[in-house]
Amino acid sequence: MKRKGNALLLALWTIAVLSVMVLSFVYEAHQQSGVNLYVRERNRVNRLTDAGQAIAETVILKYSEAPAYDPEQDTEKLLEDDRWVLEKQDLKVRAQCKIGPIVLDEDNPENGNVTIEIQSVNSGDEGIIDINQLWDGGGDAKYMERWWMIFTSHNIPEELSTPKDGTINLWNILIASWNDWRDENDDVFEIDGEDFGAESDWYEKREEEDKIEEEDRYRPRNGPIPDIKELSKLRGWSEYPEVLTGGVINPWAKDDDDLIEVKGLMGLFTTVGGTKININSCDSVDALVTIPGVYEDPENTDSLDEARLVAEAIIAAKKTMPENRDVDESQGWWEFADFSDLKERTEEDVGDAASEYFSFTLDESTIFKVKITGESMGMKHEVNAECYVKEGKVRYIKWRED
Repeated sequence: MKRKGNALLLALWTIAVLSVMVLSFVYEAHQQSGVNLYVRERNRVNRLTDAGQAIAETVILKYSEAPAYDPEQDTEKLLEDDRWVLEKQDLKVRAQCKIGPIVLDEDNPENGNVTIEIQSVNSGDEGIIDINQLWDGGGDAKYMERWWMIFTSHNIPEELSTPKDGTINLWNILIASWNDWRDENDDVFEIDGEDFGAESDWYEKREEEDKIEEEDRYRPRNGPIPDIKELSKLRGWSEYPEVLTGGVINPWAKDDDDLIEVKGLMGLFTTVGGTKININSCDSVDALVTIPGVYEDPENTDSLDEARLVAEAIIAAKKTMPENRDVDESQGWWEFADFSDLKERTEEDVGDAASEYFSFTLDESTIFKVKITGESMGMKHEVNAECYVKEGKVRYIKWRED
């Protein structure tokens, strides 16, 4: 009987072990199935975004060859010749376009789709002015006036009373230190015969006084900056970070009435794009008030209010249908053909000086923002990139995937 009991226990133990093994295999198979499904769908959305990239490059490289829009154009015939002709026309005229969503299977759209959005860097309300051009060597004789309008429109005080340095000319410090960071020499930039800038000696002295760690030390770049955030390292810009971020710039003020709330400059600048603004894609009042011809006299206290009226009138004029050319009356807004067209349709007077700062078509200096979104079975993959065209190829300067 004892042997039979041992045999029974051994059999039960064997069955238990085998059951655990079977359950383990089932669980592992289930997990592996889930992993395989994830990998398959991930590969699918990756392929969708790859396809979206190819489509985006096709449109960017060939948009200039698209025929000008004609209200009586044979759209069906154009689409037979070029699948993306309408998107190319949009990019050519409006400096932006949207493609898709393009589905893999029209009968089963959940199997996957891709959407592509393209716009020039001047589209939207942020990142309009190329700061790398806004300095003493940038070729703009009125760059100083433009800085004054930027500071005025963002409520950044020219003179600031500080607990450490007394009353300082904040505008001059910000402008001069940026010039020294950007230029290629080691001479401290002067304004009205006084040193306001900062070269390597100034940064070395501050590092010693503040005992700054080695990894946090830096020197003037002596060239264009790749990222707006780099401004936070400069003299003036580092002591008063609210210039970039916004906020109360003088929190030490004892009286609430003396607190100065400033609007940050971070969203105004880009580091690419050149000296001109594509007026057909720019709807930023903050950017337009810095343009000579939009403002008249930056030292006039009423100049900002007057410049805002002109800037708002320019933006509003895009909704005024031109009378001297055929257009699609259903659009709702119409691009400016040239500067004379802009002046004719704008109710406020725009000075001729603005013509040097406005462009009306995309060109080789244009930087494009590209957003590609692939979706499949509830999974999403998004790519955000910036690129330009050189020698017949799309060159990427930024690329970020989720």
